[in-house]
Amino acid sequence: MATYQELFNLCKGKFEFEWLYGREHAEEKIQLSAANSHYPQLSLDFLNLIHADRLHFIGPAEAKFLTEVDSESVKGIAQKLIESKSLGIVICQNVPVPELMMNLLESYGLPTFRTSKPSEDVLTEMRRIFFKLLANRCSMHGVFMDVYGIGVLMSGHSGIGKSELGLELITRGHGLVADDVVDFVQSGADTIEGSSPALLANLLEVRGIGLLNIKTIFGETAVRRTMRLNLIAELKQFDQGELMERLPETELFTDVLGVKIRRMIVPVGGGRNLAVLVEAAVRSAILQSRGINTVQEFFNRQRQLMESSGEDL
Repeated sequence: MATYQELFNLCKGKFEFEWLYGREHAEEKIQLSAANSHYPQLSLDFLNLIHADRLHFIGPAEAKFLTEVDSESVKGIAQKLIESKSLGIVICQNVPVPELMMNLLESYGLPTFRTSKPSEDVLTEMRRIFFKLLANRCSMHGVFMDVYGIGVLMSGHSGIGKSELGLELITRGHGLVADDVVDFVQSGADTIEGSSPALLANLLEVRGIGLLNIKTIFGETAVRRTMRLNLIAELKQFDQGELMERLPETELFTDVLGVKIRRMIVPVGGGRNLAVLVEAAVRSAILQSRGINTVQEFFNRQRQLMESSGEDL
């Protein structure tokens, strides 16, 4: 989680921010409510006492309202913000705010900022900044690809052939998102998006060859900036004699930032065309997401055959 100081540093140059009150909270983490933890950008709003735990923006309309209500109402508003653990106040366009309100904000030590920029512009841009600072994030090892419009993370231990498989998929018309390190961010309650660190953008490392700039070699259409994570294809080398479930009855999932992501095991072995297997796995995942489970259909067909055979006896 980011601190108020980090937020101020990002906004100071962009919006000419001035930090008025609550400077003692500079190194504190910005704590989002449980309801807003998946959507940090919704933690910002114009002055809203129904959702008083947000970061509130005061523009001309809000300032006019504060000047028209009596002093007891102003005190009640300030008290509501404090009791609800508001993230703070941003006064936009240097609008005049009643002295009583300013004194209360100062006495309570509520983080309060001021800018000369229009409130709508500041709110829109700060929502983007909040998402950048506060969204849940993690990094994972693997090759992240766009296969048939589905974001597929190919995982497995080092040296199993993930990058070579990625290169093969690229030659078959699919797109590279990231190689080796993939940065994931939770952009929604059930949505995980992945991208490449800036240092590794468009690069793919193939053992024995080195770094390949996929965008330069294959063109703009061979790379993607970001993709939603839909499937994890785990490349696994089965030891001799190790049993592999041929018809798995239950679907596999992996938890990524609290979101369940479908996972498939792709056996690695001599003579196996892994690119075709991954493409088939993606097509199967697409069908399963639409409620079509081929394995279950087979079991149902088998059960019906056994029941009909029993009746004939």
